[in-house]
Amino acid sequence: MAARVLIVEDNQANMDLMCYLLEAFGHQPLGAYDGEQGVAAARAQRPDLIICDIHLPRLDGYGVVARLKADPATAAIPVLAASALPVSDGGAALRAAGFDGHLPKSLEPDTLIPSLELFLPPALRGHAPATADGQAPPAQPTAPPARAAVRVLLLDAAPDGGGLVASILAHYGYALLVAADAEQAALCARQPFDLLLCDADTAQPRHTAFLPAVLQRCQAEWEGVPLVLITSADGDALDGLLPPGVTPSLVLAHPLEPQQLAAALETCTNAALA
Repeated sequence: MAARVLIVEDNQANMDLMCYLLEAFGHQPLGAYDGEQGVAAARAQRPDLIICDIHLPRLDGYGVVARLKADPATAAIPVLAASALPVSDGGAALRAAGFDGHLPKSLEPDTLIPSLELFLPPALRGHAPATADGQAPPAQPTAPPARAAVRVLLLDAAPDGGGLVASILAHYGYALLVAADAEQAALCARQPFDLLLCDADTAQPRHTAFLPAVLQRCQAEWEGVPLVLITSADGDALDGLLPPGVTPSLVLAHPLEPQQLAAALETCTNAALA
């Protein structure tokens, strides 16, 4: 039985990542993008667990948890604080404010999922049912071993937002390297890769200057390697982003759905796994 988990988060990348991880482990994510929406969603949908950011528009996380704990209809729902800020007191201040616990800064599946499932009844945790011989399979989905042999290079001049991509790749067992400038890309070009991911955000001058130069410089080394291009929006012109002779195998656009990226990786790496 899946748990219904409400995520109150105004950062789209963080929201996408948590939704992806929850779905991967069999849970049903619900979303709200500010504190007022979060309170309303909790009252209307009565989730099994709430993950709430601290810094939110309209009503911050402290205001959210105060309202929920003051309402008999939502007071029993566990609320976990999620924040990039370090917790130096073991979470005592957050618990004093009304939170039932807090999530670690890392959003790696091995850390995030066990941490939040501690606050769910055993029947709602992401464990698959026992097999016919009575043996319970592992709780964490496992990737095919062959994925570990697929080497992916992410070209991103602003890699701070690359957490979603990295987590998806890690979940599926791919080996990932990130190059954020021409020097790093040149070093990576000495190694073989099975797939290139390029973030071509046309609104960022760093991208429009970085990507064509790197792709042209390393064109010979990466000849025949599938290229997935991620643009800032559907319909973006690709003029000037790719050097002559470089054609993407697939073009995706932000906002990027985790399932969409996972499917693209599967499609483009089938040849590498063959």
